Amino acid sequence: MKLPELSPDKLLNLRTFMMFNLVVFLAKVAYSFALDFPGGYFEDWYIAKNLVEHGIYSEFINVGPTAYKLPVYPLFISLFMLAFPAFPFEALVTAQHIIYFFIPFLLIRISGIFRKEKAGVLTAYFFIFSPVYFYYSNVAEVTNIFVPIFLIWLYQYFKVYTGGEFYHKDFILLGFISAALFLTQVVAVPMVIFLLLYLYLRNKIRFSALAFILFTISVFYSPWVIRNHIVFDKIILTKTPFWHNLYFGFVPQVNIIKEVQLISEEHERYTSGLRKSVDEFEMEKLFKKETLRVLNGKETVFFKKAIQNAFLLWYVPARYYDDGFTALFGRKFMVLGMNIVTVFALFYFFRFHRRFFYFSILVFFNFTVPYMIGHAANTRFKLDFEWFQYAVISLFIYEKWFRINEEKAIKKVAVQLPENRES
Repeated sequence: MKLPELSPDKLLNLRTFMMFNLVVFLAKVAYSFALDFPGGYFEDWYIAKNLVEHGIYSEFINVGPTAYKLPVYPLFISLFMLAFPAFPFEALVTAQHIIYFFIPFLLIRISGIFRKEKAGVLTAYFFIFSPVYFYYSNVAEVTNIFVPIFLIWLYQYFKVYTGGEFYHKDFILLGFISAALFLTQVVAVPMVIFLLLYLYLRNKIRFSALAFILFTISVFYSPWVIRNHIVFDKIILTKTPFWHNLYFGFVPQVNIIKEVQLISEEHERYTSGLRKSVDEFEMEKLFKKETLRVLNGKETVFFKKAIQNAFLLWYVPARYYDDGFTALFGRKFMVLGMNIVTVFALFYFFRFHRRFFYFSILVFFNFTVPYMIGHAANTRFKLDFEWFQYAVISLFIYEKWFRINEEKAIKKVAVQLPENRES
């Protein structure tokens, strides 16, 4: 029996998607209230709390000011603590649900720049029906605002890249969003700088425009650097925990290869407790000393860790690796399927859409390498860019299936037109 052809217009209608998006949004809100807002909060929350209650940007008030976390998300949290002092976490999570309601429309708008709106709608479906994104807006973590800021940046960037009339306000906006992105997640910096330079190298903008964008970034970014210099009498361009990340990459709970588990659980518990009474600069010295000590004569372990971390980032973190039935048929099953389809998609784009292939490799490389160096302990690291993996898969499905069916339907109508006129 022949199955009916699937029409892209029926499956990828924007109005239909909006209905599903609204249902998912209401389901997320109901889920949060029914389970009494189950997500947790971490360093950013405590920094915001101390900022509101004591006027100090500090994780541990007895230790003093910090540069452990970049400022955008703690400042974002602090707004809800000020506006809703009786229920700040509930207000924050509700706001994040609203943000997630609008993220799909950013995906669709970006796709629309390249006249691929239906591929964008398909990406949006993947996003709203993703179990991990469904849950994650319940958590007070930076990913929840990094993703929309990054999407806004991409929208503004591709508007410039695809041509048209530009004004100073467009470059100011691109510079401002770039600075906001840098102050949210440092992992975005290398790719953004490269893509801005690429605009100039491809003659999309003049050198004066590039210089103006970089100057704008400096203006909006510099308050963070100035604050750090005033408070700590040091030049801190991003944040402090470099050696901490390297150190944590060798503790048992974030590794599945025994050879990489160089730092004992006891020592990790010791340093974790010490952070509450010792400033981060002294802690960095301790982390550096211990990391170099355990690596002495075992430098090749670092490369094994890097390969392991890349695997864990694209699969599941170590703490879920040996998990049972739930994880296997939840996150594990999903990412295995996505990764297989992504490989096929990349081969396809290498053959037929070479520029998008290179862009995809750039995104994946940019978001993978930093965690190969440090650690891949958290699912949220993948969530910073998993939406782009949805986009790669969606465009592949659209090009291989929906667009072909759409063209067949158009040809079918074109063949039937003369007959209709004669009748």
